[in-house]
Amino acid sequence: MPKLIIVPKNKEAEIALDYDKVESEHITEWNVSNEEFEKLWIEGVFSLINKVSGTNIDDYEDEHLNDLNLISHSLSELKKKQYSFRKMIEMFELAIYYKTSIHFYF
Repeated sequence: MPKLIIVPKNKEAEIALDYDKVESEHITEWNVSNEEFEKLWIEGVFSLINKVSGTNIDDYEDEHLNDLNLISHSLSELKKKQYSFRKMIEMFELAIYYKTSIHFYF
């Protein structure tokens, strides 16, 4: 099963995503490889996001963040660290830019 991080580009896409009916042009998707996931996990990226946002991102269930304040705060904390994956920061920036959410499908 692929590991995906998805940011809807608008509110309509955000709703469609909840029903698994979103069209690919209405989302930004990062297909996270197993190697990338492992590195993100080891570097503590998910742990930091969980701590800041009160989420439970792990390898066993889906999770999402739709509170823009928590997304912004998580982004701020991610930028303070020297993580290998700029892509994670970009995904959080997109969620803020689109004023939507970020979804983790693991």
